[in-house]
Amino acid sequence: MLLLLPTIARRATTSVICRRFYHNSIPFDTKPFPFTRFEPCCPSTTDATAPNGYIPCQNHPIPNVLGKKIDMTDDMTRAPTLRHLVACIGPDALEWSRSKVEAVDGILQTMQNAENIWLKTHTPTQQEDQLVLTTAAEKPSSSEAHKTDILLFPEFKKITTAPNTIDPNLYQVLSSIWQDPHKSLPNVEWQDIEADTVILVCTHARRDLRCGKIGPLIVDEFNRVIEQRSLQGKVEVWGTSHFGGHKWAGNLIIHQRGLGGQLYGNVRQCHVADIVDRHILHGKVIKEIWRGQVTPATV
Repeated sequence: MLLLLPTIARRATTSVICRRFYHNSIPFDTKPFPFTRFEPCCPSTTDATAPNGYIPCQNHPIPNVLGKKIDMTDDMTRAPTLRHLVACIGPDALEWSRSKVEAVDGILQTMQNAENIWLKTHTPTQQEDQLVLTTAAEKPSSSEAHKTDILLFPEFKKITTAPNTIDPNLYQVLSSIWQDPHKSLPNVEWQDIEADTVILVCTHARRDLRCGKIGPLIVDEFNRVIEQRSLQGKVEVWGTSHFGGHKWAGNLIIHQRGLGGQLYGNVRQCHVADIVDRHILHGKVIKEIWRGQVTPATV
């Protein structure tokens, strides 16, 4: 694995510096996070604490019936994965009407079927399961109409394909991943993702209302803070499909160049400004709400 040295590029705005961090291990923040799991910034003085520990927030309300169903005590860490593929299907795609996005005749189902066909005639080098996470995102494709962008992490690359077809470039990349996800990807015709940081928040309401209601509130708060910090273009945030652990809503993945993809849970709108400051601007992973690594910095 290629190891890169810390902090090799800096991009200045009028008010902040957005850095790219490169680490061969996860750089957990040594400074305590100001919130415990799902803790509000301004606790309600009129509502009693729920049996699960949920306390409403005066400044950032969520439906109380959902807050009372959040798990704030069980271990929420998960086994690490190696790669993340994200299909940009837009906010109005039919996939969002199903609890399983791959159940719809679209690019995710096409990719799944192609892998099953590939497996009939090939034997993967690596027999490990769950090394690759595949999700959909509400991000519209940036290319021409009737095309779908597939984002590849940790490479921060983008390949465009037809919605129900796997174009040759994409198939070459997918077959390489199916054969051995530990290997570097083949050099094909692709584009760089413009942003340095991509935040994916689970908003999959058809799968579970906890993420379905709390997730969009978190997306809105990230967008507010991104604009406040003048980070437009460098940081983007999108709703995404289920990736596990709805009982630990809100759930989100932050992909950042040089930091890899990190998964957080039990996040509230109250936490967003501190997550931006610590993780995105200073390259520190927050242990208190960390669920695991989605991708390393490099493969």
